[in-house]
Amino acid sequence: MNNTLKKYLHSTKDDWNYITPIDFYNKYYLKKKKDANTIDYYLIDLRSKEEYKKGHIKGSKNIYWLNILDENNLKKLPKNKPIFLICYVGHTSSQVLTLLKLLGYNVISIKYGYGISPIKYVPVAGWSDYGLPIVRSTK
Repeated sequence: MNNTLKKYLHSTKDDWNYITPIDFYNKYYLKKKKDANTIDYYLIDLRSKEEYKKGHIKGSKNIYWLNILDENNLKKLPKNKPIFLICYVGHTSSQVLTLLKLLGYNVISIKYGYGISPIKYVPVAGWSDYGLPIVRSTK
């Protein structure tokens, strides 16, 4: 197991297996709509069925993140094309990415997801967005 984990860490690309929403849209989504000969992909929306119904990317498949490792769901996943994952803000897809990568799938997470907080009235913001203190290194 230890060698598998080391191999996984060393196979991580410089982009950490992430793609921004804009890059996914331009490099994959738009090209798939225009040209049937482009690289095909499989897009999974990891949010709940209720959230998926409220709005999702056309062509995405809804597999709730807690059910991704169910045998029936794993059988649906292609091994011969990239699998893109999207969720609320990217945290869930990042964790699912690791699981699927360890199982041998070609997986890429759409960074920042839909940009929608899964917690109502809680904005998606980081440390710096709140004006919290940071320090700069002098070395």
